[in-house]
Amino acid sequence: MSADGNGDSCHDEQTFDGTTHLGSYLIYPSEQHAATVWPSSKELALIILNQPIPHADTSLLSQLWARADHRICVDGGGNRLYNLGKKIGTLSIYIPDVIVGDLDSLLESPRAYYEQQGTSVQQISDQDSTDFMKSLRYLDTVRRAGKPTEDCIVVVLGGLGGRLDHILHTLKVMFNNHLKRQMVIVSDENLTFVLPKGVNKILVNKQVDGSTCGILPLMGEAALTTKGLRWNLDHYPSTFEGLMSTSNIIDDPEVYVDSSIPVAWTSEFRPMP
Repeated sequence: MSADGNGDSCHDEQTFDGTTHLGSYLIYPSEQHAATVWPSSKELALIILNQPIPHADTSLLSQLWARADHRICVDGGGNRLYNLGKKIGTLSIYIPDVIVGDLDSLLESPRAYYEQQGTSVQQISDQDSTDFMKSLRYLDTVRRAGKPTEDCIVVVLGGLGGRLDHILHTLKVMFNNHLKRQMVIVSDENLTFVLPKGVNKILVNKQVDGSTCGILPLMGEAALTTKGLRWNLDHYPSTFEGLMSTSNIIDDPEVYVDSSIPVAWTSEFRPMP
């Protein structure tokens, strides 16, 4: 969808003081793009949910695994990793640090194998929180001492496929955590993350990102101004019940979004082989 307006009021590139999002550069940092180099002060946590691991036929998992400081399977996510390892011969390579949840989905064979390899299995029986929420609580107990939560960026594999209630819950957790930590969700088709209120700069890797994208106002009416899209918005009112910027096109290597409330950014994602 398109809207009139050129979005020129979205930012001043020389004085940008908003939030920068690395997006797919979290997975594929570029030495030629200094802004995408992973700072030593940051930690990366990889969380595998109980859904088919996306892009298992590419180097995505190995790239993330090699760079992650924390490797967490969420309950039946342990089954997914185990089955993938047996299928492609990586069982002894991808050993998670922990499997966490109420463990009602984790099967005995994966549990026994990973425990033998040194994986910690943490059963948390709290029924007022989901396994995804439990994994984030666990992560906060093992991050570097004294470091704020925003210094640990979370990449989630799965969560936006399968049952609709599970998808909506994943989005809810993403929004509820967006002030505490940057979180990127990788699905079979997309990269998805929250743009907080204010001005946001999204670094686009044209090798893997786009071309289509969407800005989803899931928390209410958002006034949106953008720059770098095919159809830019200028203080455009967007609501879940009304008009949304969907099926837009990424034109520039940097996209700017100024929003009056937090919104979800989602773009096509085609990982490298």
